[in-house]
Amino acid sequence: MQVVKKHFDNTLPDNEEQYFGLIIGVIEAVDELCSLQITKINDKYHFRVAPSVPMYNELLLQEITKFHNMFNVHLDLGKSIKTSGSLDFSINLN
Repeated sequence: MQVVKKHFDNTLPDNEEQYFGLIIGVIEAVDELCSLQITKINDKYHFRVAPSVPMYNELLLQEITKFHNMFNVHLDLGKSIKTSGSLDFSINLN
């Protein structure tokens, strides 16, 4: 899996590093050939998951939602999953 991080500082707090490791593990368990872009924008993290095959979209969405519900983290999901072919979601840091 290819992971690209944009606009990050050189050091990350341990809890954020652990979170990224877990979410990468969840995504990689569903589609090990997908790509993930994580962008830090002021007070949120924006994620873009591009599956290797479109049939993984629904399963990726289910697993990402299940993972965040387990930790009671609110996701702001993108609306153009079917048209763009990728999953976009954000997590507010506030």
